Amino acid sequence: GMARRRIGILIGVAIFGVIASAFTAYILPPVYESSAKILVESQKIPVALARSTVTASAAERVQLIKQRLMTRDNLVQVIEDLGLFRDRDDLTVSEQIEILRDSTSIRPIAVSRKRARRGNNRRISAFVIKVSFNNPGQAAKIANEFVTTVLDQNLRARTERASETLDFFQQEEERLSAQLASIESEITEFKRENEGALPDSLDFRRSEIARLANTDLQLDRRILEMEEERGSLEEKLEKLGEGEAGPPPESAKGRQLQKMENLLVQKLAIFSENHRDVRRLRAQIEALQAERVADSPNAAPEESRSAREADIKRRIDLLNTQITLLKDQKGEIEKKRTRYEESIQRTPNIEMALRGFYRKHDDTQDQLKEIVRKRASAETGERLEVNQQAERFEVIENATAPEKPVSPNRRKILALGSGVSLAFAVALAFLIELMNPAIRSAAQMERQLDLRPVATIPYIMTQTERRRRRFWGVTLAIIVLAGFPLLLYAVDQHYLPLELMGQRIAERTGLDEVIRMIEARL
Repeated sequence: GMARRRIGILIGVAIFGVIASAFTAYILPPVYESSAKILVESQKIPVALARSTVTASAAERVQLIKQRLMTRDNLVQVIEDLGLFRDRDDLTVSEQIEILRDSTSIRPIAVSRKRARRGNNRRISAFVIKVSFNNPGQAAKIANEFVTTVLDQNLRARTERASETLDFFQQEEERLSAQLASIESEITEFKRENEGALPDSLDFRRSEIARLANTDLQLDRRILEMEEERGSLEEKLEKLGEGEAGPPPESAKGRQLQKMENLLVQKLAIFSENHRDVRRLRAQIEALQAERVADSPNAAPEESRSAREADIKRRIDLLNTQITLLKDQKGEIEKKRTRYEESIQRTPNIEMALRGFYRKHDDTQDQLKEIVRKRASAETGERLEVNQQAERFEVIENATAPEKPVSPNRRKILALGSGVSLAFAVALAFLIELMNPAIRSAAQMERQLDLRPVATIPYIMTQTERRRRRFWGVTLAIIVLAGFPLLLYAVDQHYLPLELMGQRIAERTGLDEVIRMIEARL
C-alpha cells in the first residue's frame, strides 16, 4: 500500500538518482595508471670478504628516497620539465604539487627467501613506482622521470654516505695520531723534568744510598784514625820544646817527600786507605822518611831537632788537609744521600703520574688501532660503492603508456548509484508514511484501535482529480527527462565543460578518492 500511495516519489527519486549517477560516471575524468618496477639487487661480492659501509636497509632507503622525491622543489622541476598542467590555468602551483603527489605511490615488494634460494641464492627485493594521471603519455613520462631520479639519488646517496664514512675515520685517525704524539711528548717532557725520581732507577738509588752510607762510615773511620795520628804527632811536637824553629832548608829528598805526600792527599781524596796506590805511596813515604832519619845523625843536634819539628808539623798539616778533604767528601756524600732520599719519596707520585700517562697512551693507541681497522673497511666500502658492486637498484620494467584507463568504472558507478537511489527512495517514502499516521485500512484500524469496522468505503477520485494528477506527473517526467539534460548542455556550452567541471568537483570534494575506495572494495 505504501508503494502504491508513494509511487510518484519512488519513481521520481529513483529516476533522479539514476540520472545523477550517469552524469557522475560521465563527467569523471579517466585516470590512466603507469608503473615501473625496480629490483634491489644484493651485493655481488660475498659480505664475509668485503662489507659495505651503507648499512641502511632497502626499505629505509626507499622511504628516504620517497621523501626526497616528493619534495616541493623536485615536483616543481618535474612539472616544468614535462610540461604538466599547461591547460589548467585555474590551478595554483601548490595545487599542482598536491595533485602530482597524490597521484604517485611507491610500494615495496618483498621476495620470499625460498624463491630467492631457488634463483641465484641472493635475496632480492623490489619496489614499484606507480603514477595515476588523466593522460596516459604523461603518466608514463612521470613514472620514468621518477625512476631516473630514484636511481640517481640512490647512487649519489650511497656514494656520499660511503665517502662521508671514510672521511670521518680519516679525520679520527689524524686526530688520534696527533693526540698520541702529544701524549708521547708529555711523557718525554715529564721524564726529563723528573729524571732523578723515575721508578726505573729506584733500585739503583736505593743501592747508591746503601753504598754512600758505607762510604760515609769508612770516611768517619779514616777521619778518626787521622785525628788520633794528628794527636800523637802534636804530643811529639810538644815534647820537642815550646820554641818553634823555622824549617830547615829543603833537600832533594825532602822535596821529593813533599811531592809524594801531596800526591797521597790527592789519592786519599779519591781512594780508600786500603787501595794499592795509597799503600804504595805510604811505603815510599816511609822509606824516604827512614832515609832522612838515617842521614840525620850526621847533622847538628839543633838542626836535627828543627828538622824533626818541621817534619812533624808537615805531617800535621798533611793530616789536617786530609781531614778537611775527607769532611768535604763526607758533606758531598750527605748531599747526594739527601737528594736520593728526596727522589725516593717523590717516586710513588711520579709512578702514579706515569701510569696515568701510560694508561692514556695505551687507550689512545687502542682507539687508533680500531680506527685504522675501520678506516680500511671504509675504504673497501667506498670502492664497492664507486664500482657499483654493492647493493644497487636495477630497473627491470620501464613505465609504458597504458591503453585503457583504470578508473572510473562507469558501469559500477551507474549500478551503485541506481541501487543507492532506489534505497533512498524507499527510505524517503517510509519516512513520509511515518510522518502521516492516518488509518488507511480496516486491518490497521482493528490493530491500532481494537475495533472491527462494519464496512469500508475506499477514496473515490473524481475525473478532474485524475486529470490533474496525470498532468502533474507528465509535467514532472518531462522536466526530469528533458529539462535536466538541457540544463547540463547549457552548462557545458556556456559555463564550463562538464568533464572539467566534474574533475574539479571530484578533486575539491574528495569524491574521486571515495570512488576509488569503493572500486577497490568491489
